[in-house]
Amino acid sequence: MEHVFWLEEGQLAGRSGPNKHPWDLQQLKQEGFAAIASLNDGAACDSQQLKTLDIAHQIFNLPDNIPPKPEDLAVCVELLPKVIAFIDEQRQQGKTVLLHCRSGINRTELVMAYYLMRNGAAPVHAVSQTRVASGLAFDADGWDQFVYDVLYALQ
Repeated sequence: MEHVFWLEEGQLAGRSGPNKHPWDLQQLKQEGFAAIASLNDGAACDSQQLKTLDIAHQIFNLPDNIPPKPEDLAVCVELLPKVIAFIDEQRQQGKTVLLHCRSGINRTELVMAYYLMRNGAAPVHAVSQTRVASGLAFDADGWDQFVYDVLYALQ
């Protein structure tokens, strides 16, 4: 499937948002996605179609400043555990989860790295594994350090 990259095959994937690369929710559903976490404002998501297709959806508006601002750390520390709780809840129901922001290269990967850390990976390994899955992770100015700042604050 175009623009989708897997952190855990068949369980957790990331993608750019429909506001950057349009998506077909029906195709996502056919591919097995039953839950979507919007890591931006979710404005480009068709909430009515999500409901019709019975795709669980929640919005977690993580900051996307480039470079990150000092106050972004507190927002991420507050919201990331909530994103992980959503992922865990959906996974417990057997649902495959799709994460997205606008471009799918900073906020999406930040959540992925935190997910790995919450599941036992050291921060440096979580970031490394996320970069392998995505290929573009944390390439925006300041995000290469910001991800570590967030992960260490959440340890």
